[in-house]
Formats: sequence, C-alpha cells, structure tokens
Amino acid sequence: MTATDILLIAALATFVLAWWLRALPGRPRVLLGAALAALAVGIVGVLDDRWQSALGVAVAVILLAGLGIARLRGRPASRRPPYVSGPLVTLLAATAIAALVMFPVGALPRPSGERPVGVRTFEIADPSRTGVLAAAPGAPRRLLVRVWYPAGDTSGFKPRPYFTDEEAATTARSLGAPFKFPPFFTYLKHVRTNSYENAPLAPGASRLPVVIYSHGFTSFLGQNTVLMEELASHGYVVFSLQHTYDSAATLFPDGTVAPMDPELFNRGDDSGKQAQIDAIAGKDLDARLEGQLQLRETGLAKNERITRSGVIWAADRIFLHDQLQASAVPAAIAPILAASDLARVGEMGMSFGGATSGSVCMVDRRCAAGINLDGADFPFQAFDAAMPVPFLMFHSDMRTIYQAMGVEPPAGRARAFNDFSYETFAAAGSDPKVQRLQLREARHLGLSDFSLFIRRPLRDPLLGAPPARVMIGAQNDFVRAFFDRHLRGRNAAGLEGPSKTYADWILPADNSDVRAWWAAKAPSEQQAIEARIARLRGPTP
Repeated sequence: MTATDILLIAALATFVLAWWLRALPGRPRVLLGAALAALAVGIVGVLDDRWQSALGVAVAVILLAGLGIARLRGRPASRRPPYVSGPLVTLLAATAIAALVMFPVGALPRPSGERPVGVRTFEIADPSRTGVLAAAPGAPRRLLVRVWYPAGDTSGFKPRPYFTDEEAATTARSLGAPFKFPPFFTYLKHVRTNSYENAPLAPGASRLPVVIYSHGFTSFLGQNTVLMEELASHGYVVFSLQHTYDSAATLFPDGTVAPMDPELFNRGDDSGKQAQIDAIAGKDLDARLEGQLQLRETGLAKNERITRSGVIWAADRIFLHDQLQASAVPAAIAPILAASDLARVGEMGMSFGGATSGSVCMVDRRCAAGINLDGADFPFQAFDAAMPVPFLMFHSDMRTIYQAMGVEPPAGRARAFNDFSYETFAAAGSDPKVQRLQLREARHLGLSDFSLFIRRPLRDPLLGAPPARVMIGAQNDFVRAFFDRHLRGRNAAGLEGPSKTYADWILPADNSDVRAWWAAKAPSEQQAIEARIARLRGPTP
C-alpha cells in the first residue's frame, strides 16, 4: 500500500469507530477531523495517480455533509448506539477501503534465482524501413527496447518502478484507453519491481543465454516483467521490444512519444465475425479450417491492420537481433552484449507477440527454441508447417475463448486456435519438439503481470480464476524449464517438474485428431487445400 492508502484507511476507520462510540470524549471534533483528513489524503492520492482514492474522497464528502446536516438540525446527541446510521457509515467506509484493497500496489514477487536483476532501456532505429504504420513518411522505424540481465553489486541503485511518472502519463494512460478508462493502469507507478536500473553486469558473466520477447497487441514491453526478472535472476539476458504504434504509447529515452495509433480502435464491420466463430468453434475440423482460411483471405484482400502487423513485428524482431549482433546499440548496452550468446536465442512472446515468436522461429535460423504464450498464428508462416526447433504453445483455458465469443463450449475437448499450426496436418500431435499445454481457468490477459494488480473476485472475469501464485508461478516455471532444457541443456526432465507442481491446473492441448482427419481426405482434396494455404502465406518477414 502507498502512504496515502494507509492514511486514508486510518482516517475512515477512525470516523467509523467514533461514529459508533457516542460517548467518546470530543467526539464531534474527532469525526470532523477524521472526515477532513480522509478528504485531504484522498485528494492527494488521486493527484498521485491512485485513482482508487476517488471513492474515499466521495465518501469523505458524504460524511462531511452528514455532519453538517446534523449540526444544522441542532438536535442533542443521543447516547444510544446508531443502529440505523452506523451500518450505513460503516458500509460507505468499507466500500472506499475495498477500492484500495482490490487494486493492490507494492513490490512484485521476488524472483527465485540467486542473482539480483539489472535493467536498462534504449532505442534502436531502422532507416531501411520508413513510414511504417502511423510514422511520418520518410521517418525511420523507431523501437524501444528494454533488457533485463543478471547484475552484480546493486548497492546504491534503486529498483525501477513498474511505470515512471512520465510513463504513467503516457504509456499507462494509453494502455487503459481500450478499457474506456485511460487512468486504469496509472496506479501501477506505485508498484516496485525487483530490477535495479543501470546496475552493473554480474562480474565474470559470459555466454549468457538470450531470450527475445514481444508483448501483446496494444500492450507494452514490460507487461511480463515478473517473468523477465525470473529469467534474469537465473542468468538469462532478456530483450523486450515495444512495437511502436501497435502498442501503448511509446516513451523514448529522449522524451519524445509515439502515441498509440488511433486506427487500432477502428474495428471495421462485422463481415468476418462468422468466420472468426467458425475458426474456433466450427462444428468439425473442416468448418474450422474453412473459417481460418477465410479470415486469412479477407485479411489479405482488405490489407487489414493485423495482417500487415504480423510481418512488421517479425521484421522488428529480426532487426533487433541483427543490431545486437552488430553491437549497434548505445555504449551502456555493450558490456551486456559482450557477455551474451546471440548465435542461438530463445524467441518468446505473449498474444500477438507469441504469434510473432512462431513466425520468427520459422524463418530465422538463430532461433534455438520458441514459446508462444497464448497467441494465434500471424502471419501464417507456421500454418500446416513443421516447426524446425523445439516450441512450446502455452494456452489460457481454451473454454474461455468460446465464452468470449458467446459460443457454447463443446462437451468434449475445447479447440485451440493453433491446432493447425507448428506441425503439418499429416504429423499433427506427433512431433515431440512441439508441446501444447493450457492453464485451467486462466483467461487470455491472465498470462501477464496483471493478475497481481487486481484481487479476486473482481479480476476473475478479466484475467481468470487461478490464484496469482499459480498464474504467475506456472508461467515462470514452465518458461524457465523449457529454455533451461533447450538453450542451456541443463534440464533433461524438460517440463516434468512444473507439470507435477501444477498438476491441478495444467491440461494438455492435444491436436492429434487433426492428423487422423487429414489422413481420411483424398489426395486430390489434400493437394487443393495445400495449394490454397500456399497462396495465403504472404511475404516472409
């Protein structure tokens, strides 16, 4: 909690206590002082981006109004307990306090590794790509990058806030825009991370394994900070990229801001809605395949944003990797690069960033292993194609996708949106390199840090029902176990350990029935489908 949270709760609790204790000496002065204190502290909290304090302000105003009315009436104070007004006053105060408790602030959970974590943020620019998305014609592609790494002595360095004041006013406010309440995430500036800004690299660090990460569509590069810190504390270097204009507002180190592109809020017509439903919830695999292909055909024909962005994001990732290998970065990042193994990296992302990881691993030989945290498949590079490297598809509960679409979940196994990707149809469910899991009762946005910032039951409809320790712990443990196995060769058991730890929450996402469905088709039908898919792949990133 913040200092204003504590003071506001104390002021409201004092008022409630004094309200019930009719015989309290100096009671009128205590009530007035507590209400005025709650009002003042609440206003300070609101001005400091703790918007939840606004309810405390409103309650304080009501309490002061009640005191004023009682004074105007001039009735002698009763000694009887306030059986009518007391519960009402208690309920008002409890509601204001609940607003603070339901949206907690504090420190992120500590990572489990032995190393402290350092963090640095920098910019790269690609002059070969100009006027991308909402950029001005001729303007190079500007990208914000943040790196987490194992640090040495952090004495004298401060942990980074989740958002700085400047980021709260830009990035966080635009992050809340899709929720129709721009200030929604600004209170996260009061959350303290475990990353020490500009801390020195761990002494003697060399050939550290590297992971490159992308966020979800309209999100920002720090949305999985807890996961980044977990990896860095165990000796990984993690580079996270913010995809300008497809993200929340991007605040560059020089203070300039690239806003979230207003085009992202243009949802277009509903002509593709049935294809979206069919792609996930079609009555059989033929209907689902047709839905997926129609979506892709429509996207290419209309040059839809999400179709263009799939290629752009993959190009961003590949450009970042190229710049890192060329040491074309600020001098402060050079020591980290010198200690990093950039020849074989892990590619990872959440949602659209997860889809980007899949497409990068299909075309970039530097990818040694990849993870898709609940993303689909854009730009179609991995559809009916064999993933050349170990790959983990980590889903939220697939039944929640049906619920979000207003479709009744099937009685049997719920379908995943990537059942047709990362393996050929003929080999679906049989490639040991490709592992598919889902986190029971988790919703899509739950595969981020956000489950730490809203308490149950308020967060369940948005983020899912698993406890935060499960939502966060499963991501940390499965991701680290997977990369330990495939980037470091240290974990021969692979995912067995976390699978046992979260046995009550982790379910398989088996797509082997795609293989049987495909085998039942005539060769001519298979050839026609394969030719159609080949036409839809589009440009390679």
